[in-house]
Amino acid sequence: MQAAIERRGKELLGAALMVLAGLVTMMLASYSPDDPSWFTATDQPVQNLLGRMGASVAAPLYVIAGRGAWGIALILGIWGGRMITHRGEDRAISRSIFAPIGVAMMSVTAATHVADEGWNQSFGLGGLFGDTVLGALLGVVPASGSVSLAMTALLLTILTTGMMLFVLGFDRAELALIVRRVLYWSIIAYDRLMFALGTGAAMSVRTAHTLQD
Repeated sequence: MQAAIERRGKELLGAALMVLAGLVTMMLASYSPDDPSWFTATDQPVQNLLGRMGASVAAPLYVIAGRGAWGIALILGIWGGRMITHRGEDRAISRSIFAPIGVAMMSVTAATHVADEGWNQSFGLGGLFGDTVLGALLGVVPASGSVSLAMTALLLTILTTGMMLFVLGFDRAELALIVRRVLYWSIIAYDRLMFALGTGAAMSVRTAHTLQD
């Protein structure tokens, strides 16, 4: 009975994390710098899907971490799924305590990318934190200009990916399984493509002979 209660408790916690991940996703996806928040005083209607509360939370997240704030929704969602499916939930505490580091690294990595036309902020994609840390890193990289930025972006992408895989609870067995699945479905997709191309070529030949006749 104790084991069953503990199991159901983890599932409920996972469901709560999934719901929270969905709310964070809605909040960040509908973020607008024109919404009333700690940084903006306006009487305009709130565009955030979670209302004034969502706008008030999304604004500092975007200003500080930029696109790196999406790491929060990712971490909540993955751990929620792990709790529900009971896959690696025993690693939750030892891994999730490094979540702020993972989000911070995502922010710095996002700062290495050029903002698109829809990004109407005075800071880069990594927020103020990402821009500040990236500027400090570029000052110590033994290169200059675009070469320095490209080297830093590549290194940060590798390190951030590794850090996030660790934070999200993946171990060697799970990563090996994912690699095998990707290879398997890649081969299956390639086989289906070749079959479709072969069938298409055969039909084209038959059509050409028919038209010639």
